Amino acid sequence: MNSHSDAKLFPQNYEDSRKRFLELTSKIPGGQTEHWQIPSKKDDALFTDSVYWPALEKPDFLLVVTSGIHGSETYAGSAILQMFLKEIMPQVDRSKTGVWLVHAMNPYGFKYHRRTTENGVNLNRNFSVSGELYKTRNLDSERMHELFFKRAPVASTRTTMMDLMQVKNGVAYFGDVSMDQFTKATAPGQFVNPQDLEYGGKQLEPQSAKLVEKLRSLMPLYKDIVALDLHTGLGDVNRLHLLTSGSGKDLHPELFGKLFDTNEDKAFYEHTPASAEGFYEVHGALNSAFADLAGPQNRVCAITMEFGTLGHSLDAQLKGLNNFVNEHIGFYNGYSSPEMKAQVEKECFERSYPQNDEWRTAVVAASRGLFKAIGRRASIFKS
Repeated sequence: MNSHSDAKLFPQNYEDSRKRFLELTSKIPGGQTEHWQIPSKKDDALFTDSVYWPALEKPDFLLVVTSGIHGSETYAGSAILQMFLKEIMPQVDRSKTGVWLVHAMNPYGFKYHRRTTENGVNLNRNFSVSGELYKTRNLDSERMHELFFKRAPVASTRTTMMDLMQVKNGVAYFGDVSMDQFTKATAPGQFVNPQDLEYGGKQLEPQSAKLVEKLRSLMPLYKDIVALDLHTGLGDVNRLHLLTSGSGKDLHPELFGKLFDTNEDKAFYEHTPASAEGFYEVHGALNSAFADLAGPQNRVCAITMEFGTLGHSLDAQLKGLNNFVNEHIGFYNGYSSPEMKAQVEKECFERSYPQNDEWRTAVVAASRGLFKAIGRRASIFKS
């Protein structure tokens, strides 16, 4: 498929994306479709849709692809799922391979261009199978909010954090706190206040609970499980980063070594550990659910596919952080004017979905290369 056609895979909006997904999946026989209606105070037409094609003879390998954990990032996830359904799925030997695709985990965020759910929950901090995570406190995050959050209507496209910003030896500081310290304090998540960054909730959100329930039924059937969760934002512009948690629990080393060759695949992606500067470990990530639910018979590789948008330079990181924080404050505290609201929301949306075809085509091309490489090494394609 040429690059012009790849760019056309990106949908216009949530409704268009859902229509495309359901139409394509209906053309592939044997799929088991589920529609999870997501409760909402403002919209009764929000659904997370999924389709599962079971292995037909001897289940061995399960591929799971999830999209839209962060609502406004679903545009890329939608395009990747369409490419997969058109090009990759017809090649799969379904005698031993199961495939489960999930469209728009956060349909509210997709439709209304928010990273979080209507309840203010970051779904990628929400997955605590035991529930113990919801009882914890992130004191470092609380301190950062006390230092830098202004609970007032947004009156500038520049946050108060940026007014304190200084660059020393190439490192950005807000007062005596470096940007990396701020990120690694707040980004892992917190479970106290929905008006603070990266709120993980007090219990599984409805779609999280549905996904865990489905995984409980599917995972015991298969030995090897590869889960790819689709995101946009962090990393170099037009570049796919494979992010792993660093815990080791959601990444079986033997299976990862078999399926992912970071040198041979460098044209498609790079493997970026959570310890890298500008990246971070996450508590309650979707990937952790696979590790928590895995049995002794399972080998699991649960990986985040993250497509860089603004870039990884210092200026780009500062811009992204400023936009992210400003939009969050504005959502809960309001704006000084409709014009300020529109400007801040536009800049924040660019962090999730750049409006240019070069980025769009890079997203699809890298995903195509990755899926083909995994499928070939896993021997799941028809001979």
